[in-house]
Amino acid sequence: MENLNANIQQNTSMPSMLQIPRMLPLKQVVHYTGLSSTTIYDMLDKRSNRYDPTFPIQVKLSKGRVAWVESEVAEWINTKIAARFH
Repeated sequence: MENLNANIQQNTSMPSMLQIPRMLPLKQVVHYTGLSSTTIYDMLDKRSNRYDPTFPIQVKLSKGRVAWVESEVAEWINTKIAARFH
Protein backbone atom coordinates (compact mmCIF):
# COMPACT_ATOMS: atom_id res chain seq x y z
CA MET A 1 0.00 0.00 0.00
CA GLU A 2 2.88 2.33 0.77
CA ASN A 3 4.24 1.83 -2.78
CA LEU A 4 0.83 2.60 -4.29
CA ASN A 5 0.57 5.85 -2.34
CA ALA A 6 4.08 6.84 -3.43
CA ASN A 7 3.18 6.23 -7.09
CA ILE A 8 -0.04 8.24 -6.81
CA GLN A 9 1.85 11.10 -5.17
CA GLN A 10 4.48 11.07 -7.96
CA ASN A 11 1.85 11.09 -10.70
CA THR A 12 -0.05 14.03 -9.24
CA SER A 13 3.09 16.11 -8.77
CA MET A 14 4.16 15.75 -12.43
CA PRO A 15 3.45 18.77 -14.61
CA SER A 16 0.73 18.37 -17.20
CA MET A 17 1.95 17.52 -20.71
CA LEU A 18 -0.94 19.40 -22.31
CA GLN A 19 0.04 21.10 -25.55
CA ILE A 20 -1.48 24.53 -25.96
CA PRO A 21 -2.31 25.18 -29.62
CA ARG A 22 -0.78 28.29 -31.13
CA MET A 23 -3.38 30.71 -32.45
CA LEU A 24 -2.81 32.87 -35.52
CA PRO A 25 -4.49 36.21 -36.08
CA LEU A 26 -5.90 36.98 -39.53
CA LYS A 27 -2.80 38.99 -40.48
CA GLN A 28 -0.57 35.92 -40.03
CA VAL A 29 -3.02 33.63 -41.88
CA VAL A 30 -2.91 36.13 -44.76
CA HIS A 31 0.89 36.07 -44.62
CA TYR A 32 1.25 32.27 -44.50
CA THR A 33 -1.37 31.47 -47.15
CA GLY A 34 -0.72 34.35 -49.52
CA LEU A 35 -4.48 34.96 -49.63
CA SER A 36 -6.23 38.26 -48.93
CA SER A 37 -8.47 38.63 -45.90
CA THR A 38 -11.45 39.01 -48.25
CA THR A 39 -10.60 35.71 -49.97
CA ILE A 40 -10.20 33.96 -46.61
CA TYR A 41 -13.62 35.11 -45.41
CA ASP A 42 -15.13 34.19 -48.81
CA MET A 43 -13.65 30.70 -48.45
CA LEU A 44 -15.49 30.39 -45.12
CA ASP A 45 -18.82 31.68 -46.49
CA LYS A 46 -21.03 28.84 -47.77
CA ARG A 47 -22.87 31.32 -50.03
CA SER A 48 -19.68 32.42 -51.79
CA ASN A 49 -18.45 30.94 -55.05
CA ARG A 50 -15.00 30.84 -53.39
CA TYR A 51 -16.28 28.64 -50.53
CA ASP A 52 -13.77 25.96 -49.54
CA PRO A 53 -15.01 23.46 -46.94
CA THR A 54 -11.41 22.31 -46.38
CA PHE A 55 -10.22 25.72 -45.18
CA PRO A 56 -9.79 25.88 -41.38
CA ILE A 57 -12.59 27.58 -39.49
CA GLN A 58 -11.62 30.41 -37.18
CA VAL A 59 -12.02 30.21 -33.41
CA LYS A 60 -13.88 33.04 -31.66
CA LEU A 61 -11.64 34.12 -28.79
CA SER A 62 -13.72 37.05 -27.60
CA LYS A 63 -16.19 39.58 -28.92
CA GLY A 64 -14.65 40.93 -32.10
CA ARG A 65 -11.53 38.72 -31.93
CA VAL A 66 -10.95 35.53 -33.90
CA ALA A 67 -7.87 33.43 -34.66
CA TRP A 68 -6.98 30.23 -36.48
CA VAL A 69 -5.27 27.14 -35.06
CA GLU A 70 -1.74 27.17 -36.49
CA SER A 71 -1.55 23.40 -37.00
CA GLU A 72 -4.83 23.43 -38.99
CA VAL A 73 -3.57 26.21 -41.27
CA ALA A 74 -0.28 24.36 -41.76
CA GLU A 75 -2.14 21.13 -42.57
CA TRP A 76 -4.32 22.96 -45.13
CA ILE A 77 -1.21 24.46 -46.79
CA ASN A 78 0.54 21.06 -46.84
CA THR A 79 -2.56 19.48 -48.42
CA LYS A 80 -2.44 22.10 -51.18
CA ILE A 81 1.26 21.44 -51.73
CA ALA A 82 0.70 17.67 -51.90
CA ALA A 83 -2.24 18.08 -54.30
CA ARG A 84 -0.04 19.57 -57.03
CA PHE A 85 1.58 16.16 -57.56
CA HIS A 86 -1.70 14.31 -58.21
